[in-house]
Amino acid sequence: MASWVTGDQILGAVGVTLPADAESKAWADACAAAVSAGIDARLVALPVDPPAPPLDPGAYPELTFAATVAGAEAYKRREAVYGLTGYVDLEGAAIRVARDYLEGVAPIIARYATFGIA
Repeated sequence: MASWVTGDQILGAVGVTLPADAESKAWADACAAAVSAGIDARLVALPVDPPAPPLDPGAYPELTFAATVAGAEAYKRREAVYGLTGYVDLEGAAIRVARDYLEGVAPIIARYATFGIA
């Protein structure tokens, strides 16, 4: 599995500048692992034999950016009580978080998830 984002990068993206406590660090690391696994799963939709080698995240800055954005969203989800963001739309209805934390960056990931047709 490629490491598209780290827990420290997520903490930096959400504005945690002080040394994080153990709980925040563990949550950020869990979010980073989930985001990295999710991006890998979207990039490799079909299993191949032998398995494709993992991509080098350093060679894909756009995907690294997308992973950081998705990681920040995943990290902030625990602050969204019952899935509510704390914001309302113009009609006064509460805005909920997306079901999938990769949904906001899905178009970026899709550009790199190519499917060969032979």
